[in-house]
Amino acid sequence: MKFTGLFMLVVAVLALFIGAGHASPEPKVPIRKIGKVVKTGFGVLSAAGTAHEVYNHIRNRG
Repeated sequence: MKFTGLFMLVVAVLALFIGAGHASPEPKVPIRKIGKVVKTGFGVLSAAGTAHEVYNHIRNRG
């Protein structure tokens, strides 16, 4: 059991060292652009949720 954990630790460290040289220094999509997309997505979901609540309120009124 301890051998398996030690082996996985060694493999993980080797993977970090091998993959460190291939990382791109800058992301291809700017962070601000991702933030705008997420904000728009949450806005759409919020509007859809509000419309659903209003529909249910009207439907269950009488």
